[in-house]
Amino acid sequence: MIKWLLMTSLAGSIASLCLILLKTKLAAKCGGRCYYYVSLSVLLLFLVPLHINVPALYPQSLIQESGAASFAGSPAAAAETRVLEPSVSSADRLPTAGVVSSPVGSAENWILGGWVGGFVVLLSFYIFSYFRFKRKALQGMRIDHAGGLNVLASQNVHSPMLIGFFRPQIVFPLTDMSMENYQLALEHELIHHKQKDAWLKLFAVLVNCVHWFNPISYLALANISEACEYSVDETLSKSMKSTDKKRYSEMILHFASQASPAFNSGLAQPKKQLYRRFKLIMSRSTGRGQALVGILTPVMIAAVALFSSSVVFAKAPQPITEYSGGIKTYYRTNVTLEENVQSALGNTTMGVSHANLYIDEKGLKLDYFNRTAPYYKVGIQWKDKTDSAVAALTQTTLSIQDRTVTVAFGEKAAAYQDDSVIKKMIKNQIEFELKYENKRFTYDHAAFIDELIQRGVYVIDEILPPEQFTFLLTKMQNGDTTGHKQLTAYDKNAKITDVFNGNAKLPKSVLGRVPDGSEGVQIGKAFVIKSGETLAMDVRETTDSSPTISLALIDEATGRVAYWNPVAQSGTRSIFVPGESSANRSFRIVASGENENKAKVEIFTYKSGEEETQQPSTDFLPGILR
Repeated sequence: MIKWLLMTSLAGSIASLCLILLKTKLAAKCGGRCYYYVSLSVLLLFLVPLHINVPALYPQSLIQESGAASFAGSPAAAAETRVLEPSVSSADRLPTAGVVSSPVGSAENWILGGWVGGFVVLLSFYIFSYFRFKRKALQGMRIDHAGGLNVLASQNVHSPMLIGFFRPQIVFPLTDMSMENYQLALEHELIHHKQKDAWLKLFAVLVNCVHWFNPISYLALANISEACEYSVDETLSKSMKSTDKKRYSEMILHFASQASPAFNSGLAQPKKQLYRRFKLIMSRSTGRGQALVGILTPVMIAAVALFSSSVVFAKAPQPITEYSGGIKTYYRTNVTLEENVQSALGNTTMGVSHANLYIDEKGLKLDYFNRTAPYYKVGIQWKDKTDSAVAALTQTTLSIQDRTVTVAFGEKAAAYQDDSVIKKMIKNQIEFELKYENKRFTYDHAAFIDELIQRGVYVIDEILPPEQFTFLLTKMQNGDTTGHKQLTAYDKNAKITDVFNGNAKLPKSVLGRVPDGSEGVQIGKAFVIKSGETLAMDVRETTDSSPTISLALIDEATGRVAYWNPVAQSGTRSIFVPGESSANRSFRIVASGENENKAKVEIFTYKSGEEETQQPSTDFLPGILR
């Protein structure tokens, strides 16, 4: 919400300032009516958070430092490190300093509360001022009826004006005036009515109230009022002769007086604005390029505003780290380089492979801090060049950092030999591994990768598009089945029971502790999973402060934890299919986060299908030894 306010406020301010500073020239070139509607269109930039992708202006050194800090202080990252490097104790991998939590409801809620208060106060002021003025202005006598509107004369106004939204009326000052001036002023106000200017000004006032903290929004509101008069002047005077235009200008000058409330359309304006109006009335441009200028002006101004706000709010490029997109071949620090090479090439009983690896369209691994949409699911490993089975595979070579990498494709991946995303993945991995350094353990990872490149083949066993993603299933002893996969547009969403769908405010959890119902917060109400139904737990969105959350399914009657995922990542679906002993029982969901934060979660049941009843997978998480 705060980012939306700041982005839209900056974009709208830049565009409005361009219009205000160039108003005389723009109005003369494209016409008063066009300038009015361009000004109104620019107000949309104060509301619609448009954004274009531009590179952030951050020094590379700062990007790397921020990336290192991101995963170093993350309990989720610490958990994965303990799995991949079993020789290191859990105490060594946990952060030594306390993790700084960023509770939702502190600074952000205070800022939002202040914004809401300012919005209400300013809107109340405008409404109160308008109705107080309207009540006084309409205390007059009816003198005419024109264009379907009553025309009143009142001693409480100083210039003709249109007042009202649903039943508008035209009010004239109770003063002497010629019939010519009366007719011109009446036509002027009827044009305001035809253009729905009262409603358009109301829109401008609401935009001003939303951005009450921004002084440019007040200038934009005043500019709308002035541009509105340009539009009416142009409509009324476009067929006039020079003498008639002069008489019309004199009529405006006759009624020039103090300003009226923002919602009203009147002839009273300050001297500088009157001068600009007279100049436009007397020297109206009717060139053929007027329409073209009218089209190009808002496009150019909007483009400048969007580009400027996008640059200011551009995110720093996400650094490729071990926990944010980087694919790393496992290295055991307690054995020699040669032993690690032999293991990685599959020449020992302790082989290394990346099974069920999900990558995005940039060829980066989906991970705790790279929470993007999945593009492919792949299975990769290194194999010895002398392996006869590898020699039978489709092979190609890639040149990466002056090194020739031999790549082989298995039967389930051969069709992707020339795929650009797969090439990006290989390039990203090799480049990342060649510069990777383990800050805790001193060893040469680049030398390790160089050995693999020289003596091995980079084998891609399998590549699957999102529509072919399947669950990694586990069959429990009591007959229950659990599983997880990356969320895609092809996943089932035909709900039977809707348990929860929205942003959940989660407390901080104790890492590694199985919840018993007392830790965490219950999401949604208790529910029953019937036989033939599957429970889906979708983690839609998490934050960098809490990139994973803990989800526990607890039996209401016994308090038994039927399912627990301590590190449910953003963009994943976890499922629970009850066996005979668990079907038709009541359950509840208890969740917590790495830190106190919010997470967007959707939980529901749906009818079980073939994919939930397949044989359990024997694959493991990416990077686990097999």
